[in-house]
Amino acid sequence: MSIPTNGIQVAAPSSKGKNVFFTSGSKTNADKLEEGLTALDLASFAPKQNSKLVALHQALKSVCGSKHRLVRPLIGERGYAIVKETKDGSGQSLSHGVDFDALMPHDSDFPVFRDSTGNYFQPDEGDRIIHRFQVEKERVQAAAISKALVNIIDKFHGTSLRPSGGIYWLPQGAIETFDKVAKCFQDACEDGTNKIYFQTTVLDDDLTESVIAGLTQSVEMEVNQMTADLRDNNPGKRAKKTKAERCNRLLARIAGYEKMFSVSLKELQAQVSTVEGQAMMATFSTMGV
Repeated sequence: MSIPTNGIQVAAPSSKGKNVFFTSGSKTNADKLEEGLTALDLASFAPKQNSKLVALHQALKSVCGSKHRLVRPLIGERGYAIVKETKDGSGQSLSHGVDFDALMPHDSDFPVFRDSTGNYFQPDEGDRIIHRFQVEKERVQAAAISKALVNIIDKFHGTSLRPSGGIYWLPQGAIETFDKVAKCFQDACEDGTNKIYFQTTVLDDDLTESVIAGLTQSVEMEVNQMTADLRDNNPGKRAKKTKAERCNRLLARIAGYEKMFSVSLKELQAQVSTVEGQAMMATFSTMGV
């Protein structure tokens, strides 16, 4: 590809991929998202819909929550208290009183309500809470949306550019499919708060430095965690095998980045290979080999 500039053909900058970042909302329909991801052969990455307890919390915040009406978890029980906060005559001190409790029994499909005297009853907002609870059960929390996106980025060998995440770099070969993934997440969100953004990157020394630094940092963090797990947690046979498989995947990723950016990452490969060997030996030991 070339770019015309005053009649002179100038070669377009080379790009090996794109930066990806996103915001996530809490009004994503779980079934619609799973349907979209299944069509892309990514069903295993679909996040689960809200648990009943999470759905109750979301419903109470929506119907009852306000500046002076708080939703607080009950201690030792599955549920929440609706707490009313009022100021005294001077406006300096706050007092708190429980309006009612909303409980989510294990064996019930719907929450039940208890007044401040301990008796079960139906509050004025009861029907609205139940309706919102049913809506929220079909949704996915924003945190689960973010985790699913990060896992899919990892599947396509993207890498975080920061230790805390938030900005990722994705190889060009994965962009077309991930664009479809982004559409799935956006279409499944009722209020449009799932937003996935792409920035085309230019292959230069700055890009190489930032991507390789991000890759190195993320791989080393994972290697350190796996090493600690193998040393301290005595994982089972399946967990050890999973770690060995993960190491194999990381080695393939490192080799791919070496080729893309014309760099040598032998030290990083050696770190992963060491952990892979430890995981395999631990697996053999459980088999009596």
